[in-house]
Amino acid sequence: AGSGDLESLYHLAAAALSFDRFSSGLLAEKLFRSPRPASEQYTVLLAESAGRPVGFMQTVARPAAHRAWLGLFAVEEASRRRGVATALHAAALRRWSDGGAESVDLLGIPGNYLAPGLDPRYTAALCWLWRMGYERFGDTSNLVADIREAAPLAEREAQLASGGFEIRRAVHADGARLSAFFEGDFGADWHLETSLAMQLDPPGVHVALRDGRIVAFASHSSQNREWGFFGPMGTIPAVRGHGLGAVLLMRCLADLRQAGHECAVIPWVGPIAFYAALVPCRVERVYWRLRKAITKPSMPPT
Repeated sequence: AGSGDLESLYHLAAAALSFDRFSSGLLAEKLFRSPRPASEQYTVLLAESAGRPVGFMQTVARPAAHRAWLGLFAVEEASRRRGVATALHAAALRRWSDGGAESVDLLGIPGNYLAPGLDPRYTAALCWLWRMGYERFGDTSNLVADIREAAPLAEREAQLASGGFEIRRAVHADGARLSAFFEGDFGADWHLETSLAMQLDPPGVHVALRDGRIVAFASHSSQNREWGFFGPMGTIPAVRGHGLGAVLLMRCLADLRQAGHECAVIPWVGPIAFYAALVPCRVERVYWRLRKAITKPSMPPT
């Protein structure tokens, strides 16, 4: 499938993904706009009957890392239980195996995910994935936060300044500092997401510095911008406990509020209690993380 199939793909996805909300533009972002085009291969496989689309399945592969992802997929209700998804998956599996992938994760594509895993309320999909050999290896959740009320920041930032911290919005000249920060503490995937937020004008990244070095960050709107998307954020261990994360979070939420959002989505959450103590929020979605090992065909004896 290509971008010219977007209308059909959106019709299929909107009908099948009843617990999700998204525009056709957001679906196009998820299916076709790889944030790593040089190292990741995005493909959308389409199933047709009598020339009419009845299902699709997104595949993503990162050959150099021997990794793959099963992205969004949907089959129209009238064509279910006829092997459509299984045939699409067989075609995807051949691609992953030929590309050297050793395992495939469901959804959660770094830097470009609609969901970090499967909402188990999609029970038919869950049962099908089990039949295909996927196994649950964890779970995660999304929060939704009410951001209509602004939090006072001046006093907190003054206290941090007296302790030697500089709090400000990141600028493009911070590129080398950000690269050093992520290389040392938080890895390539978070660096990628933050670099996407840096593309905004002004950048959707706020940082804390000490002695000219970035020691904490928070970002927003790296993807899924129509939802008011927050994250990722992090503070190096040496300076945790000073309240840097709270201030950087509030700065990002202020940006989202100024952009017209009344709520923010905080995805793939670890420290739920941290957010709940700072902003009115609740767990909105729970996701199961699923993975399938790719078995290589055995070589005949020589």
